Amino acid sequence: MTKVDVLGVQFDNYNMRDFLRKVEERFLHGQGTFIVTANPEIVMYAREHDDYARLIDERADMVSADGIGVVKGAAMLGTPLPERVTGYDLMTNLLAWGSEEKMRVYLIGAKADVNEAAVARVQRDYPDLTVVGARDGYFDLSDQKVLADVIAAEPDMVFAALGFPKQENFLNEVKKQLPGAILMGVGGSFDVLSGKAKRAPKLVQNMHMEWLYRLAKQPSRIGRMAVLPQFLRAVRRSNKNK
Repeated sequence: MTKVDVLGVQFDNYNMRDFLRKVEERFLHGQGTFIVTANPEIVMYAREHDDYARLIDERADMVSADGIGVVKGAAMLGTPLPERVTGYDLMTNLLAWGSEEKMRVYLIGAKADVNEAAVARVQRDYPDLTVVGARDGYFDLSDQKVLADVIAAEPDMVFAALGFPKQENFLNEVKKQLPGAILMGVGGSFDVLSGKAKRAPKLVQNMHMEWLYRLAKQPSRIGRMAVLPQFLRAVRRSNKNK
């Protein structure tokens, strides 16, 4: 089984290593990959917004389980996923591979100072990766100049830290003109990449309690965290209706 359906979103049934291998294979064969890193919040949003659900289903090439909630939901449905494939870890692994292959990357999104710091980190830690463009995330999707700048830079990879659904809608437009590129929405990952925010300690990550660590650091996230129990209730209802 290469796909696992969780409330209508089709997740790729890979661990991190196999997910990366698949993306790399596609790129080396001239195929781009539009990656959606989907957590419970994204799944629930897709259930309520048909256009976004169609974009993921019809335009995304791969979908990763970005959160322990998705992994738990898949297990509850009797179709377990092997592990979390988090957006941040996926991004940094791709940056490392891109440096080895001397690839070109464009970083778009976050506040200007965060974006600048993320670029500096990439240039320091991945020296053979060329940053061909970068800009903050404060633009309207109707601004064709932003899209044109990304296309003109001819990147091999584009990481968009714009938040959903903006990042996926933007990357969908990029895909139309850069079909061979690796395109990925990364949410708040530039905050961590830049050093402006700290990720949970490894022990906390391994305990699958990263969400609690983030909530403790940012109590304002409580509203977003409320989506998780809603997601699990929806999974239970879906399981009963099978």
